[in-house]
Amino acid sequence: MSIASARRCGRCLTLGLLLSGWQLADAGAIIVAAANSTAESKRRADLVCDGKDDQVELLASFTRASRVKTVFERNPATLEATECFAGHSVEWLPGDYHLSETLTIPDAEDCVIQAEGTRFHYSGEKGDAIVLQGMSRCRYRFGTVFCSSEGAALRVQPTENMPSLMSIVSFTGLIGSNQKGVGLCVDSSVENVCTMRFEGTDIRGFDVGVLVADARASRPDKPGSGKTDTNWYWFSYIRMCNTCIWEKRNGIDSGNWSVNVDASIPNSTAIRTAACYGRWSVIMGTYSRDNTRAVILDPGAAHNVIEVTPPIGLFAPSEDRSGNDSNVIMNALTPATINRPGP
Repeated sequence: MSIASARRCGRCLTLGLLLSGWQLADAGAIIVAAANSTAESKRRADLVCDGKDDQVELLASFTRASRVKTVFERNPATLEATECFAGHSVEWLPGDYHLSETLTIPDAEDCVIQAEGTRFHYSGEKGDAIVLQGMSRCRYRFGTVFCSSEGAALRVQPTENMPSLMSIVSFTGLIGSNQKGVGLCVDSSVENVCTMRFEGTDIRGFDVGVLVADARASRPDKPGSGKTDTNWYWFSYIRMCNTCIWEKRNGIDSGNWSVNVDASIPNSTAIRTAACYGRWSVIMGTYSRDNTRAVILDPGAAHNVIEVTPPIGLFAPSEDRSGNDSNVIMNALTPATINRPGP
């Protein structure tokens, strides 16, 4: 086929996709390349990192967005006024980005970060690698974050200015070392994190793989505050963590989990929850039985339905410390009971 024929075929394919309802992915409004991105990538880029303090260029690409006055809802009946970045997209091209300090993505609405194929390296011994503040209808897609800090590889922590709502956060990997820190932390200690979707393919090597922290106490002057609820979690593999998944208690309910977890180191826990109304679909694995636990229901856990395959009896023991009889653990065979402490 001649070059001219190939070009005509390419144009026909593009037109055919558009007419059939498919759309080709657009590049970000601002494009960033890493120090070791390809020469072709660097020619495309608006900003090129040098492999030092790369959080500076990455943040600069995002904050070129316009700021708008908008509203958010803390509860279904009330709209609150705020101001944030809006209507912007960035593309961070494949390569290695070196973060000497936390990369903090500020409050945003209708914004996109396309960063698949990237590798972020956080060098701090404390603090978080990447923090996502408030967001509404945003789509943030990251590559792999390497972090040996006592903080989190990826933390979602909205501000007083704006909760995190109706957005998708995904990553290809969160990689820790020596069972320190947290992989993903969903943190409503300041404002709500609700109706979100979290997706990841690999989480390993942390003290806690996924931590859903206690929400702040509800405030009468902010009806609907103090909530982490109605979030979706999909993770294809979490292992080599002291606790693979840990949901705390305050303000947390209606989480929907689809996960593959392995309590793959001695004395570890696959799933620990004190939340309410959770719906879990779990592929379970545990590698030892002594002090390892498959599931722990902490005090206050209630009305959770946890479906486990293979049958949970094949794995390390589970414990029910909830004080409630409304939690159900389902096997592939029959509903299961788990050990409850004696009187």
